[in-house]
Amino acid sequence: MQGKGSIEALQVGVFSQSDLVQLQEVIEACDVGLCLINTERRVVAWNRHLADITGMMDQEAITRPLDELIPQLAGPRFSKMVLTAVKAPQSDGSLQAYFSLSCSRHLFNIDEERFIRVSVKPLMMHPGYCLVQISEIDTMRAQQEQLTASSVAEQRTRAMLSSVEDAVILIDANGRVEFSNLAAEGMTGYHNRQMVGRRLTEVYRLFDESSSDKNPLGLEQIIDSEGKQLVLKHREGLSLPVQQTITSLKDEAGNLESMVLVFKDTSQSRKLAAQLSWQSSHDPVTRLYNRTEFDRQLATLLEQPVVKGSGHCLLYLDIDRFKIVNDNCGHAAGDELLRQLASLIKRSIRNSDLLARMGGDEFGILLTQCSVAAAERIADSIRRSIQGFRFVYGDKSFSQSVSVGMVAIDDQSKDLQQILSFADSACFSAKEEGRNKIHIYDPLGSSAAKRHGEAKWVTQIRSALDEDRFTLYVQPIKSINRENAAEHVEVLIRMLDESGELILPGAFIPAAERFDLMPRVDRWVIDRLMRYIEDHREVCLAAERRYFVNLSGQSLCDEDVLNMILDCIKRYAIPKGMLCFEVTETAAISNLTSAEHFMRTLQRFGCEFALDDFGSGLSSFGYLKHLPVEYLKIDGAFVKEMLDNLIDDSMVDAINRIGHIMGLETIAEFVENKRVLHRLEDIGIDYAQGYGICRPYPIEQLFE
Repeated sequence: MQGKGSIEALQVGVFSQSDLVQLQEVIEACDVGLCLINTERRVVAWNRHLADITGMMDQEAITRPLDELIPQLAGPRFSKMVLTAVKAPQSDGSLQAYFSLSCSRHLFNIDEERFIRVSVKPLMMHPGYCLVQISEIDTMRAQQEQLTASSVAEQRTRAMLSSVEDAVILIDANGRVEFSNLAAEGMTGYHNRQMVGRRLTEVYRLFDESSSDKNPLGLEQIIDSEGKQLVLKHREGLSLPVQQTITSLKDEAGNLESMVLVFKDTSQSRKLAAQLSWQSSHDPVTRLYNRTEFDRQLATLLEQPVVKGSGHCLLYLDIDRFKIVNDNCGHAAGDELLRQLASLIKRSIRNSDLLARMGGDEFGILLTQCSVAAAERIADSIRRSIQGFRFVYGDKSFSQSVSVGMVAIDDQSKDLQQILSFADSACFSAKEEGRNKIHIYDPLGSSAAKRHGEAKWVTQIRSALDEDRFTLYVQPIKSINRENAAEHVEVLIRMLDESGELILPGAFIPAAERFDLMPRVDRWVIDRLMRYIEDHREVCLAAERRYFVNLSGQSLCDEDVLNMILDCIKRYAIPKGMLCFEVTETAAISNLTSAEHFMRTLQRFGCEFALDDFGSGLSSFGYLKHLPVEYLKIDGAFVKEMLDNLIDDSMVDAINRIGHIMGLETIAEFVENKRVLHRLEDIGIDYAQGYGICRPYPIEQLFE
């Protein structure tokens, strides 16, 4: 029976009286040595069989470390067994925990003729305690168990290694193969029986891709080659990219027993990595570099010192009226157009140049080691090739053009963002200049450089709106082929600076458009005009005057602006025919659906519409039949040069004739002298407007 000392020790612990009784019964009922220890490996309970094995009674054993009582247990092996058992109740019941417990049975040598078998198991109901079972066996029995355990473990290991997907080769301390699984056989071309006993380097021919040495790696190089780009050569000559890990297995004394080489074919992962890398740097539609990669390469270029007298150039391309193709034929057509244009652009640049799709309908080209003059020639070659290109999709055909912004990259260039901003501004200027143009950024005088000053206008525009520092001017539109025609005027806006000086719209309207302030400006103009009409109602009704009011493309898509105009018409009882809104051809075509809805809604309330700058677009006539307008305002670029340019004269004549066929009245802008006016009369234009007719004047004079 257990002594008093062990019972007292148990009572000190976390065990209840019922636990004590059950535990004593279990310990005493066992036919083998059994003791209870805590995390510090100190004995808490001790049975009589252990007293027989060790020669120590329970009073001597209690509270002492077990590996002190049995010195053969001292060392990391028994400590690990106890630690594994103590942690077991806290585990999640995983397979890993199960195997840890199943391996907690070990043989320890007592002397030349005696062994003890030791197993450690957790006390599940009481975490932090475990039962240690100790049995004494003779030398022959110990050897049999060792051989059986070794055989079972080896068979289990080989079965497991044969079933894994990765290739595995076991190597002894001398570098010779002990075992290889099926995956290793397939990747090396050697069967297991052909590999066993041979040096690893004979069957595992490994090469370092990054090395200039074309010889296969030796054993030491193979061991030290983790993380390198490796290629394994198959027995039949096929090369496979591989990734490998090598684990060394050592005995208790720290001597190398064997090594486990695990390797796998990385062909698919490399292919996937290459695909992901390509996708991160390329545009999927055109298969060109994307904006991210373009920025990266430009940033890399800027880090390099610029040799004096040499430099680079950047071209920023914007396809003119790309939206027309998308709106009429769908995005599939737009994508096909981008692919064809990308192919076209490639023919005009050098192999060393970088072409990228920057997004939407924009392209970027980085011309390295290229002078401004050479870059301009390349840009013009691209412009001319696109101008001569017609895009055919189904039964529809579209002519194309491109606006190009160009900026030089030299020792004065600051950073990537500045260069891209300059290039974008230059491209915008090319569009403003009539499209199908090349604009070279000049920090001293180009319109693109001026655009960088537009940001300061944003604050001034907002202040002028808040402080009511705008005023209205009007410019007459004269009938030239009909007597007693109704009087027309175009309503124009001017800004007043803080000192009261006039600022022409050309200075602030581009900034308002660029920073989405035009709807507010348009609403101010309409509201102020309505007030003038209300204040001078009798004069306005008697004159039967028609007011032409400009609307921006942004307002044409703004439901708030539409509702505001409808509210003004109802509130001020504006008669039919008094208001005519001017919209540019570009704005109307770019937002065709919204424009048509906006225009037809106001027409139901008696408003008319004029298509401004008509003829500047490449598809003017094709879209004219879809737009509900009453007037065509012929682009002044044709009118002012028509006496000296037969093509311009023919364009004015053609627009006038087609307009009349469609029942529209025509207005010629930029009429600057009587000679032009007489030619317009001969052609049959209905109205003329320009400095040759009358300069703009304050709207107040209209009512005097």
